[in-house]
Amino acid sequence: MVVGSRLLSLGALATTALSEYTISLTEQDSLIIRDGDEILVNNLVLLAGKQNTTVQPLKNVTQGLSYNFITPTVAEVKLTTSSPFHGAIFTANQDAHFYGVWEYPFNNQIANKNVSFDLKGVGSNTGLNWANARAPFFLTSTGYGVYTDTLKMGSYDFTVPGKAQFIFNTTSLVYYIILPTTKNDFKSVIEQYTELSARSEMPPTSGLGPTFWSDDFEQDFHGSVSNAQENIQDVVDHLYYNQIRATSTFADRPYGTGNRSWGNFDFDPDFYPDPERFIKNLTEWGFDFQVWIANRATANKDTSLNTKLWNASTENGWLFPLTDEPLGALGPALNLTIPDAYDYFQENLEYFPRVGAKGYKIDRGEENEMPDYLQNEQMALFLQLAYDSMVQKWGASNFYNFARSAVDRSRAVTHIWNGDSHANFTGLAYSVASGIRSGLIAFPIWGSDTGGYTREGGALSPTEEVWARWMWFSAFSPVYELMLGTNHTPWYPPYTNQTLNVLKTTANLHADLVPYIKSYAYAASQTGLPIIRALFLEAPTDPNTWEVNDAYFFGEELLVAPIVNEGGKRSVYFPKGRSKKYINFFKRREVHTAGTTVNVSLDVDSMPVYITQGAIIPRGDIYQGNAKWIEDWQSFLTIEVFPSWDVPESTFTYFTGDGAKGKPAKIKMTTNKEKGTVRVEYENLAVEAAVLIWAWEGSREVNLNRGGGFTEVGIGDTLF
Repeated sequence: MVVGSRLLSLGALATTALSEYTISLTEQDSLIIRDGDEILVNNLVLLAGKQNTTVQPLKNVTQGLSYNFITPTVAEVKLTTSSPFHGAIFTANQDAHFYGVWEYPFNNQIANKNVSFDLKGVGSNTGLNWANARAPFFLTSTGYGVYTDTLKMGSYDFTVPGKAQFIFNTTSLVYYIILPTTKNDFKSVIEQYTELSARSEMPPTSGLGPTFWSDDFEQDFHGSVSNAQENIQDVVDHLYYNQIRATSTFADRPYGTGNRSWGNFDFDPDFYPDPERFIKNLTEWGFDFQVWIANRATANKDTSLNTKLWNASTENGWLFPLTDEPLGALGPALNLTIPDAYDYFQENLEYFPRVGAKGYKIDRGEENEMPDYLQNEQMALFLQLAYDSMVQKWGASNFYNFARSAVDRSRAVTHIWNGDSHANFTGLAYSVASGIRSGLIAFPIWGSDTGGYTREGGALSPTEEVWARWMWFSAFSPVYELMLGTNHTPWYPPYTNQTLNVLKTTANLHADLVPYIKSYAYAASQTGLPIIRALFLEAPTDPNTWEVNDAYFFGEELLVAPIVNEGGKRSVYFPKGRSKKYINFFKRREVHTAGTTVNVSLDVDSMPVYITQGAIIPRGDIYQGNAKWIEDWQSFLTIEVFPSWDVPESTFTYFTGDGAKGKPAKIKMTTNKEKGTVRVEYENLAVEAAVLIWAWEGSREVNLNRGGGFTEVGIGDTLF
């Protein structure tokens, strides 16, 4: 990575810094960052050694170490010696919290309390299997972050209170200590970190969902269905007749003719008789279509049935020689550092976009198919070649790739789903926490398998209650995607109309929130800030937010508290941040004061969601998708505003287009208590729109000039 090319923009990020930070090496060989006489960062030890288990503190460091501030708030540290392993230890007060590194929520926590693990895929674990997004970056409650700039394998240790340690297998280690641009501004730390590593590409609107898929479209047939194409069409038909909004679907394995359905880069003609025409028909019905892929090749006992991928790989020596049997019965991975292997894989993948597929579900990468120490480097290569095979056909932001295994540099070429969640309340709770953690390592476009993937045997799994609660969580997630099929389909027994009704309500609500979600997706592509936000990102001075793992801010304007346990009850804490009050999203006259807690009890037809004072929330029908039942469909935007005398001015940046095609349009609301008025100013929204102004006495709707302008309404003394 060429850091120098990014320093101008990093410097721009840090221009609001109020302090003069200094970094120095002490007589005890510690690196200290001070703000005047105050010690802000104690990089207590620099480590080096022949093994990661035998590294020792470096003493009398006179060569191989350099350190300096490359911007007013980012210090670069370089450590180079003859040792093959290098690392560092940071210390803080014992009650400090550390966040980041892994998406997986160890012990269902958002903080890394008593956690020690490598920077690799976590594997199978409680609540979640294979939640494997990761980043060599941690954030501390004391106010700084540390990013290690490498794809080499490393390990992190947070088992000692107040201490963070990392060790990497490299002779030259570069890491950055990132200070906030203003005090307690943790978001600015994430923003500077992503400027150094990578930022997410703006997804197409279709990628946000709702997306409906099956683990195996080649079974679970109903009525006259006899193949996978017809099975997917059956899903399309039921969504249409139930008027449930959708934007995409994908074929998980199996779908091809290869060994275990993979390796020939094709569709099985017995199940997909005419894939190109089939995908074209899906597109006409408003669905983008993706396919499952993985960097795996496997042999068949009958060698005449071996796949193109296996044959080419073995003939050319591209496969990793492995001592352990890969999991998942799919064989070893190709070594993509070999140029011919990389090119072969990419060229053959190009079949899928050629027949109309608009993205990949990218699986595996952490199941013994390659040496663990190469996971980060190899997955970065595979995700890049998958991206390149799509972008050549469709162009940037016009397709949707998503993976379960990715390191931070790859966030520019893939989005994330959180692996194989267990189909129970534990899986739901862990998925909520993994969504929050994914945001803290700056993977903003994230989703979970609604209802869970890992399902139990004969019992109804997920139960109707679990599925309904998960559907509500997905409605307020960046991506709503739901696995059905194999006796788990909401419109077929044993599920009842209750589950179908919740699905319709939540999927259509998610579609209605797409203007809001895609605006934050655009913001993430520019700043790196997540959509699902740990409470402390928006309420950084409230000590009650540091360990909350079951509630989050969805953008800045919405506080979401999913119900993750049986019975429909939970407590909701209202953080003390910018907003002094919170308004119930579904019951607009219900208001709560920041710093208080309320106990809620809700049936499956709702969930706890609250709006901050001064919020501007664009909603509406701006992407038709599968809604062909609406005659003469036209896009329309409703801008809901929640003015408050406590918030004299608030702004929201709405993104007008689909994918990368569009422009940011600023919406500003000002209140004037003396005059009793609310003024909403807006730039060109590129769509027919209205503003809906909420107050104690109800709401008022005013149509807007499409090309930009303002509206001012007399409210009197009736604001929240």
